[in-house]
Amino acid sequence: MKRFSFVLTLLLFYVLVTFTVYADTSPKYSVREWRISAVINPDGSIDVEEHITYDLSRTHEGPVVRYVDIAHSSRMEKLEVFAVIPAATKGSDQSESQYDLKPYEFVDDPDQNMSEVYTTRPGARPEEIQDVCIYLPTGDGQHTVVLRYRLNDLVYLYRDVAVLYWNPILNGYGLDVRNVDMRIALPQGTKPDNVKAFVYGALEGSCEVLEDGTAVIMAKKLDSKEFIEVTVAFPKEGVSRGRKVIDNDGLERVLEEQRLKAEEMELLRRQEEREQKLRLAAIVGMTVGIIGIGVCVGIWVSSGRLKLSSIFSEIKRRVPDTPAGQAITAQGIGASEEPKDETQREMPAVDLPADYYTPAELSALLHGKRIRPGDMVATLLDLAVRRYLDVKVSGGKAYVLTLRDFDHTNLKPHEEYLVNWFFKDIGDGKKVSTKAILQTACTRGFEREFCNRFAIWKELVLRQAIRWGFNKRVTPFKIYIRTLFGKQHYRSWMGLKKTLKQLSHKAHSLPPADWERFFAYAFSMGIGRQVIDGLKKAYSEGGTLKGDLAILGKGNFGAIDHWLDLAKRFNLMSSRLLRIFVRPAALQLLVAERNHKSM
Repeated sequence: MKRFSFVLTLLLFYVLVTFTVYADTSPKYSVREWRISAVINPDGSIDVEEHITYDLSRTHEGPVVRYVDIAHSSRMEKLEVFAVIPAATKGSDQSESQYDLKPYEFVDDPDQNMSEVYTTRPGARPEEIQDVCIYLPTGDGQHTVVLRYRLNDLVYLYRDVAVLYWNPILNGYGLDVRNVDMRIALPQGTKPDNVKAFVYGALEGSCEVLEDGTAVIMAKKLDSKEFIEVTVAFPKEGVSRGRKVIDNDGLERVLEEQRLKAEEMELLRRQEEREQKLRLAAIVGMTVGIIGIGVCVGIWVSSGRLKLSSIFSEIKRRVPDTPAGQAITAQGIGASEEPKDETQREMPAVDLPADYYTPAELSALLHGKRIRPGDMVATLLDLAVRRYLDVKVSGGKAYVLTLRDFDHTNLKPHEEYLVNWFFKDIGDGKKVSTKAILQTACTRGFEREFCNRFAIWKELVLRQAIRWGFNKRVTPFKIYIRTLFGKQHYRSWMGLKKTLKQLSHKAHSLPPADWERFFAYAFSMGIGRQVIDGLKKAYSEGGTLKGDLAILGKGNFGAIDHWLDLAKRFNLMSSRLLRIFVRPAALQLLVAERNHKSM
């Protein structure tokens, strides 16, 4: 009965998690339609006109805010805001709907009760964002406004090409947007064959260049964490008076950056497809489970009793009686199976079955596609052991990781991605603390971003693991089985795992240098805790450890449990149960750093 009650409670909780919508996560307004028209001028500025249709909820108060990207421009000017109102029709044969524009008044310090006014203020990053606060008429429903403004010096002029960098819809503001239609008119005479247009940040975004040289960007919907980043490369002859002149070639760099961004977006689209399948499977499984439990409960109730007596009697019959007054202890269980002379047991030779693939790739061999976030910790440990990183205790309970000078081409793609993520995005490019990594991953609002960063890293690991041929696909069934090579390596690693678990009880049997060589792989094999406990028992606080050790050195040994805590917290961050119901939208951290100003 207790087990039955537990299962029923778990399923009810499952239902609540699946179908509950939290009110505080819903935005107070959204965008039903967003049409943007932009014209590139010969002086490198662009004139923009936006038609935005807002859907306001009844609980909305205050202004709607248009966050204008000014990061690549010298300033924004000529701002005007209008309300769209239906025009009086002059005849019944008009084929197109007509409207008039009613100007909004600019107010320096508007009151919350005002309507049909607007103001401006510096954004969260004043040098990159300008906020336009628009006070719409009171009441819920749809309201359409028109914004007109100019962004000066937005086009970069390289020696070989002109490039427009613009983020018309910024990331990270929690606004759901639908039906985006954006058109950028290039200078007159621009041929479409010479135009390269790209869109980044929208999972369902598309981009094309029309015959007249107009770049068209469209998206049916944007999630609250998605955005639109546009890059257009075109002949520089049309921007004859542009002032942002850069004395180097830019086209090759633009194409390479956009190639990398396109790969990121493709990985995220695949991840979204997998999450949708998981959500569907979870809902189907939950429905079948509830129906099954209901049927079982009905049968149980109709029978009127549970026939457990025979089960208990069988258990009682099989449990041997113990002599009176003799207690069964943990030491007594299986004691007869231990050899009397331990020296008669010879430990096999201990070495890595293969050191040419990384601990993360080993995890792919052992667990298939079930790569865990904790494998990123194993990757960091492996990089430290191979002397790509320096490790130093910080505060007695964490570590500071420092990049050494080395040729980055020696790193595999998933290793390079992890280094760039942790050291460049979280650290200062050279150093990062494990505490900072953990704080960034666990900060409210960044959980989804962590999961999607991990999804990209996982995909890179699996791509690398495929090259070893651990598994092969069985047709016509969509399943994978281990190859002969994979079986041989799997058995070898399982043998090493068993040996290391035995040796962890007498860690002095192996030199510390060997333990360090096996340390990262022990995490991927799932015996990191046993190895660490054995080393702590053998070496106490590490006072007797000698040799050139990166991880197990005397100064680093005291905080060794932190590696386990880091792996555990990472694994909790990417819990599959949570990710089934939360759509991955961590595109916010996947935005390339805004380094165009230094180009």
